[in-house]
Amino acid sequence: MKFFRLSPNRLVVLGFVAAILIGTVLLKLPAAAPGGVSWLDALFEATSAVTVTGLQVVDPPKDFTVFGQAVLAVLIQVGGLGIVTAATLGVVLIGGSPSYRELVAADEEENLPGGPVNLRRLLVRIALFTLVIELAGALVLAGRLVSLGWDLPGALGHAGFHAVSAFCNAGFTTFSGGISRFDGDVVVNVLFVALILLGGLGFPVLVSLYRYPKLRRLTLHAKLVLATYAVLVPLGVLGFAALEWTNPRTLGGEPLLTKALESLFQGVTPRTAGFSTVGYSDLSEPTLVMQIPLMFVGAAPASTGGGVKVTALALVFLLVVSQARGGGHLTAFGRRVPDHFLRKTLALVSVAALLVVSGALALMISEGWGFLPALFHSTSALGTVGLSVRSSAELGAFGKLLLIFLMFVGRLGPITFLVALSSRSHSDTYPPGSIAVG
Repeated sequence: MKFFRLSPNRLVVLGFVAAILIGTVLLKLPAAAPGGVSWLDALFEATSAVTVTGLQVVDPPKDFTVFGQAVLAVLIQVGGLGIVTAATLGVVLIGGSPSYRELVAADEEENLPGGPVNLRRLLVRIALFTLVIELAGALVLAGRLVSLGWDLPGALGHAGFHAVSAFCNAGFTTFSGGISRFDGDVVVNVLFVALILLGGLGFPVLVSLYRYPKLRRLTLHAKLVLATYAVLVPLGVLGFAALEWTNPRTLGGEPLLTKALESLFQGVTPRTAGFSTVGYSDLSEPTLVMQIPLMFVGAAPASTGGGVKVTALALVFLLVVSQARGGGHLTAFGRRVPDHFLRKTLALVSVAALLVVSGALALMISEGWGFLPALFHSTSALGTVGLSVRSSAELGAFGKLLLIFLMFVGRLGPITFLVALSSRSHSDTYPPGSIAVG
């Protein structure tokens, strides 16, 4: 019976499962999908929304009513905040006192650097930041849509949905044909990029920036995240521009401003957002290959994004540099990084890489896809990105179930998922041994 004890990790898993099942039932209702969707497709859409991925097997603007789209928005918001985090936040906001187990579960879910001790205060700040950022984004987008000729109710509805979807890095859209219609619109592109980046930085970083505007006073976590972002964002933008600038199917025939905006947008969105202003089936193979590692890395811990997280990339890089210099303690910004963070990072990256490759192989066998589309799709699902070279609607039942599994594990985190399945912890101590490496 030990397996059925509700440890914090299992509480997180059960919370996500419950949200997905509730979402599946709601999306299956005639009020949400008058034309009807299969149970498997409803499960796929609910999983994609709760895990803030954005892979889709139906067309939300066409197949879902306003009620169905509202269900998606709620699932995205709850999934973006984190199921247990959202529930605990609700308890805090109505004046209740969450149990220590709930606080630990929320801490495990968000992978917060400071632990559960000061989580109540952080949860309230998370709520305020989310409300202010999404409300500001919705108002700006609504104003822009009205200026483009949309009626006010329609503009507010679309703006509210997309503010949630962009900040939560979900990639869902209620615009027929997606957001490619805005590929040359400065306001819309810059707004989406800002919302995606703010959601992907993570709440601890936003709180740290709010409390300590001067960089030297930021936490080590915030410094690592911002430093990695400062490298990855320009790399993604410039890489996309360099590889697609003359591609006649994407940037080749566009005006200079549109080229710049699309490069900016597509350089940021692979980091778990999933929106696109170009057709990914039209991208060159080198561009797709470049974007796969960006999807794999993803956003920051305790953010609305997925992936193995930018801090994992930073620690692996620092470990390589440290070994090249002869080893010793791993340091960053004048602080020593404890060994258990390195062990967790290496385990996370290894398990995630194994899942991505295994998922790609399974898609190649079951769906007959080529290696690159299969690897791209598998990485997109595990990284909760939502970009795709081929339509997910083409998949058979096995392929859809496989992506559901990858999206679920990707949002939870592979290590959290494995720990939740484990029935016991091992604390035995053994004498050290020597192994030749390299």
